[in-house]
Amino acid sequence: MNDGIEILLYDRRRKPSDWTEVIGPTQCAVLLKGHKSSVPLSPAGQPFAKREDATCLLFDRLDTAQKFCEAKVLALPHVSCEILNAQGRALPPLMVITHPDYVNDNDYGSSWSRRRKLIAVCLLLISGPLFWLDWRRHATLILPTFLGFNCILLAMRFLYWDFGARHREQERLKRVEAHRRLELGDA
Repeated sequence: MNDGIEILLYDRRRKPSDWTEVIGPTQCAVLLKGHKSSVPLSPAGQPFAKREDATCLLFDRLDTAQKFCEAKVLALPHVSCEILNAQGRALPPLMVITHPDYVNDNDYGSSWSRRRKLIAVCLLLISGPLFWLDWRRHATLILPTFLGFNCILLAMRFLYWDFGARHREQERLKRVEAHRRLELGDA
C-alpha cells in the first residue's frame, strides 16, 4: 500500500516553507491526530517530541489517501485521520476517518440527527401543556408560560443545529466530488 510522502508541516529550510504551498491542486494531505486528544501524531501513531516536528502525508489521489486512513485507524484505533485538499485548513477536512467504534461520536450522523429531532419534538410537546396550565389559571402563573417559550426556543435551536450539521455534511460531499473531478481533469 502507498503510504504517501511524509513532509514537515513547516520547514524553514524548504522553499516554500509551509506545506500548503507545496501541495499540488489535485493532491491531498493526511494529518494524523489522537482521536480524543487531537494531538498531532506521527504515521506510527506516536506524538511528536516537538511541535515543529509535526508532519503530514501527501497523496496524489483521494482514494489512495482514504484507503491508507482506513487501514491506519483499524491498526491504531486511537488515531483519527483528516484528509485535506490544497486549501489546507482554510476549509474543513474533505474527510475525517476514525475507527468504526467511534463513528457515532460525530454530530452529523443519522443517529444524532434523529436524537436532535426527537428532543425538539419533545420540547414542543411539553410547551403545549405549560401554556394550557397557565391559561387554565387565568395567567396567574407566569412560570409555565416562561418555560413554554423557552421550550419552543430550545426546540428551534436543536432543529437549527440539525440543519447546520446536514448542511456542513452536504458541503463536504460537494467538495469531495469537486476534488475527484479535479483529479480526473474534469474541473
